[in-house]
Amino acid sequence: MKSVALAFTIAVVTCASARAETCQNFSASTLKMNGVVPADWRTDYPKEYPNPRDKQPWELVDFATQPIEYMNAVLIDARTSFHISGRKLVGTGQESWWISEWLDYGTSGREPLMGLTKERGPDPGDLSETNADGYQVWAVGFYNRPGAAVLGDVFAEPCNPSLPVALKFPADTVSIKFLFTDASTDEVTYLKDAPEFDALIDVPGSGVISRPVDQRSSHALRLLQVDISVKDTRARDTNWVFGTYVWRGPPKGDKLFDNLGPVSLQWGNDPKVYDTSVQESWINSDLYKVTYGWDKRLTMGFMGRANGPADNIRSSCLSCHASARTPRASVGILDNRFNMAEVTVPAKVKAHIDTWFQNIKGGQLFQPFEPAVSALDYSLQLEAAVFRMCVACQAGDLRGTTPNVCRTSGFYNRPMCSVPIEDGARKLSLETMPPSRQ
Repeated sequence: MKSVALAFTIAVVTCASARAETCQNFSASTLKMNGVVPADWRTDYPKEYPNPRDKQPWELVDFATQPIEYMNAVLIDARTSFHISGRKLVGTGQESWWISEWLDYGTSGREPLMGLTKERGPDPGDLSETNADGYQVWAVGFYNRPGAAVLGDVFAEPCNPSLPVALKFPADTVSIKFLFTDASTDEVTYLKDAPEFDALIDVPGSGVISRPVDQRSSHALRLLQVDISVKDTRARDTNWVFGTYVWRGPPKGDKLFDNLGPVSLQWGNDPKVYDTSVQESWINSDLYKVTYGWDKRLTMGFMGRANGPADNIRSSCLSCHASARTPRASVGILDNRFNMAEVTVPAKVKAHIDTWFQNIKGGQLFQPFEPAVSALDYSLQLEAAVFRMCVACQAGDLRGTTPNVCRTSGFYNRPMCSVPIEDGARKLSLETMPPSRQ
């Protein structure tokens, strides 16, 4: 689901009219392309937090015993907020969903047509039994009002965000992420007749490799997956519930939410469970041989845990996001590339699970023996935002005083950001960074 490499592609969010304030010292946004009107997602974050006593639809449903009903209840507000128009995913203009700052910089930075960032490229056999290598996945994620209020606190000074030692999202925070792919429908047959969207992305066949932004061009993507996450205190081990949908035909209704089939739901990582007898994930068995059930993907996530088709089988939804922190940990789940041929080797499986499949609550730190400025409560968007901002400062694409978090994390210790480096050097440094893991 992500790479924790310290060299990583960058991006910054600067959408147009819905923005209350931007960092005026930054001018290298990937959303700015001549002749292209950028996606207009909201960053005018709420000034006040909603009343936590307000009952939400999903709070009336038990996620463990009624997973599909729970997931559908979470989507109620999103259904009226997003739709397809002119081969784009768009909002109403007043949707109660906001994107994160600082995700539109570098070779995986937001493309302008829908504000998508480049995600992990699927391995052969991830999406289907026959999918080849080289396909791309691009995505855009949003927070609802409680989560966006936290973003408002963090980005009160857009050029100098502020993070507490233990950031915590309030109860009823929801995020939703739409994932798109250029995978062939001949190989990923459940995407046949899925709606097509235009995006300015890398050349076909790029896969995980991010190209220079000026080499992007318009290509068709299909909706692949929709992820949800909910801050739900009934999930006592983590306080989070993560779920995944996949697009399934034939087209009906709005061709968006009406075609989403639930894949999985997860409320815990089943630590110390070293076989497939997990109890804190639900997997839709109707999707056996559709999204999983072949040699390269016997299960959705690791040893039967929840995940989506675009996600890394070595991980799970929760284990991926639980590692969110600033600075990042020195280990990354993609970097260690667990050999899936060794799932029958007990010692190897135990070591992998003991490292990655812990039940971490908001405020707790993944890899606590490594110094950190902030634990980020499952927000890979915030982790990516801070990292990318610090890279921009180091590269000279952010000017002025070095943001405090970049200095306290040890990422860049000088009091002022660099003067802009030569274009060739910047281009080389950005090209070597891997894609987004939000």
